[in-house]
Amino acid sequence: MSFIFVPTISNPKLNPAQIHGKNPITFPGISIGEILEAGIIDKMGDEKMLITLKGVSMQADSEVQLNAGDRIQVKVETVHPQLVLRIVEGGFSEESDLASYLKWHRSNPDALSNMMTEAIRQFNSADLGKLLRYLPRADFQKIFTLLKSLLYSAETKGSNFLADYLSKLGLTMESQLRKVAEGRSNIGNGDIQAANLKTLLTELSSDLHNLLMNQDSLDREEKIALAGLSKHVDSSIKTIESQQIINIVLQEAENKYLFQIPIVFPDGIRKGDIFVEYDRSSKNEGEKGQYRIIFFLSMDILGDMIINAELKGDKIDCVLKCADKNVCDLISSSLIELRKSLLALGCKIDTLNCVKGLDLEKEKLDYYQDRAVFNSEVIDLFA
Repeated sequence: MSFIFVPTISNPKLNPAQIHGKNPITFPGISIGEILEAGIIDKMGDEKMLITLKGVSMQADSEVQLNAGDRIQVKVETVHPQLVLRIVEGGFSEESDLASYLKWHRSNPDALSNMMTEAIRQFNSADLGKLLRYLPRADFQKIFTLLKSLLYSAETKGSNFLADYLSKLGLTMESQLRKVAEGRSNIGNGDIQAANLKTLLTELSSDLHNLLMNQDSLDREEKIALAGLSKHVDSSIKTIESQQIINIVLQEAENKYLFQIPIVFPDGIRKGDIFVEYDRSSKNEGEKGQYRIIFFLSMDILGDMIINAELKGDKIDCVLKCADKNVCDLISSSLIELRKSLLALGCKIDTLNCVKGLDLEKEKLDYYQDRAVFNSEVIDLFA
């Protein structure tokens, strides 16, 4: 059996004035025999680490090697004079966890764009100034700067946006996604770079929960502001994790990926869905592979649009569908220059045109319903 020991000290990330650290830390709501999920926030040495338990972060010593981002199942053995947690073999049911995230995504298809809209408001709010004496200003500035870089806009479109977006958002690498899908690991930050939105929000969530557990120093307005921010941060973390899970299922079931990109328009932030399918069998040594990419966009002026592109080595086929004939004519006039640019790059183009779609909404709905992550019968298989 392996154990984790939590000494009776206060959270080392917050100073005593913030959480009344003169007294030893207590463990409200934790009972002997209870089975809980513990998250590893940060490693502080070979055995020392910062963990989160029921939303409260605390320093702990572990008998086994654990990594930042790991989530484990523990049983409470004692709570006094120190908290002793026994690591339970097997962990949570990964299938149940997958089903939970799939259902979350299916019921909140616009969660990512809504998250970004609310996050920009929350982290740029005048009310935030009241909370800076409890939480580091640098953390908020770092999160706000990162949020702006995740929005596709005139300022970000010139960069390597998609590759930067995936790492900055905090999506795990393919190797970690496979471990989660196969039940060999839980969702975590172990395989991703440290400076990403998910990691920063996870750390902030822990600090916010700690503050709310020690409310004596807070006035009523501060409590309300902290509670609202905490709720948004926790929901944002789940939204990012749902992006990870849907790609687990799409990759394993259909050899596809789905990237939901928040796009800035004059009337607000909307999402663009990009499905990428890669045919591994088509790639021979020294040759380029075969891809199919489908964009589902909802533009403020141009309206709904579906872009279907196939790339076979240097060969490109692309058809754009619009809901309005006038929009099609406008886009078609720009495709001549696009064709010239692609030919200059050495591409071979068979098809590059824009047509009026008969029913783009139905075509989009049919495509989504055929995907495993939106199919209720498939989701039930993971429950």
